[in-house]
Amino acid sequence: MAPAAADSTRLTDLLTRLDAATGPDPTLDRDIGQALGGSTTAGEGPAYTASIDRCFDLLHQVAPGWHWHVGFGVTGLLPYATLALGPRRFEASAATVPLALLNVIVRAACARSSPDI
Repeated sequence: MAPAAADSTRLTDLLTRLDAATGPDPTLDRDIGQALGGSTTAGEGPAYTASIDRCFDLLHQVAPGWHWHVGFGVTGLLPYATLALGPRRFEASAATVPLALLNVIVRAACARSSPDI
């Protein structure tokens, strides 16, 4: 599957960029698609950073069978996402729901490509 073949340095770079992101970013969308095997057409990827639906498409591709949860923290301001399978659990909060989902998806992909993460 694509995540196992993904370069862990590339995924770590994506995490850094996702942590800094504040909203939709077509360049980040393209790079996510390329790193995780998502579809890219004409040099652009699906609008992952702007679309919860595209994030769930990617989630089912990268982490099939994993359990997910999306919500808002105690302040009600920042969304968070959780992705878990057995003992592995990843959590992230971000400026938007898609960014929180992407963060945990990329973390899961990192874990699959490098057991140390």
